[in-house]
Amino acid sequence: MKLSLKEKFAFKFIFNEKRIYKRWYGRFFLFELDYGRLSRVVPRINSWLEWCEKWKNEGEDVEKLADKELNAGNVNTAQKLYHQAVACYHVGQHFFFIDKNQKEGASQMARVAYKKAISLYDADKRPVRIEIPYKNTVIPGYLFRTKEKNKPLIIQTNGMDNIKEAENHYFAKHITPHGFNFFAFDGPGQGEMWENEKFDVAEYPNVVSTVLDWFDHNNSYEIDLNKVSLLGFSLGGFLAPYCAAFDKRVKCVVGNSGWANIGGLNGIKRLKLHKKGVLYMTGCDDIEKAAKKFDLNILNAPGLECPLLYFHAGRDEIIENPKKQADIVLNWAKGEKELRYYELAEHCTVDYLDEILPYIVDWYTKNLN
Repeated sequence: MKLSLKEKFAFKFIFNEKRIYKRWYGRFFLFELDYGRLSRVVPRINSWLEWCEKWKNEGEDVEKLADKELNAGNVNTAQKLYHQAVACYHVGQHFFFIDKNQKEGASQMARVAYKKAISLYDADKRPVRIEIPYKNTVIPGYLFRTKEKNKPLIIQTNGMDNIKEAENHYFAKHITPHGFNFFAFDGPGQGEMWENEKFDVAEYPNVVSTVLDWFDHNNSYEIDLNKVSLLGFSLGGFLAPYCAAFDKRVKCVVGNSGWANIGGLNGIKRLKLHKKGVLYMTGCDDIEKAAKKFDLNILNAPGLECPLLYFHAGRDEIIENPKKQADIVLNWAKGEKELRYYELAEHCTVDYLDEILPYIVDWYTKNLN
């Protein structure tokens, strides 16, 4: 993807540890990247242009070490290292929209390392790979099962550049022990599905309904499908309530740091460097075409009738006017609703996860059981 002179300057001098990218460390921990590894790799990177390559190299080294440990019979060590390799590959490709080949190469390596990691789980703890037919491709996902039968299902809607093998694995690990099944998938324009189907917000409710349809017809996992919720962070924080409003099978929703209205073309232009993510997800070659497919406006959906728990962050560097955006969502929602606004938090409240994840579990215990 061709860079403007301004973008070249930004990528060379701004995106490094001492400046803006330091605020993303909280998100890297969502990938379960070890802080020691993070602190060792970042100083090797001289500019943002090197970011993906350096992290890919680190991931390869870690994956080779995991292979060695597995051959030596050290299964637990190998499993943990494979997850570290996933994190390295994902950190490298995360928001690296300037080179599709590098980005997709690192993403594929993350998927391979993840399959190695979960193959070492006991059968009752191993995420189940599911492929749901959709148009001429499939919606790929993993089902994380709780130990008990006939328990609710939480479906996570992905963010702009999340993948089911990293952030979503983290959320599942923290939620399923409390009696909830969890399904993480890559939607159009996201992760594994990006190659075959690009993002269009108007189509996304159909994606979620297709997922629900599949579970309705394939309930061999003994899930209580009368108790289904959507959960989303960032772009997913918009998609979760937006899609739930179109499908009454969703009984409650949790959203975090989503847009209420991105503001059309002008709003996407104000995303600055992140607007390349809009081009990437939609597969469009210019921003005007992309804006039509990325026209995020919660008011285009019918008012949400089921209970809503919504989080937002006062220091959100991506969402413009976060408090205003949150208020629009809360005013749009017709059912029971609760806003938890963290004035000092970064995007997705990643620096307050020790507070919000337990609260999400408590909220689900009250609203989904």
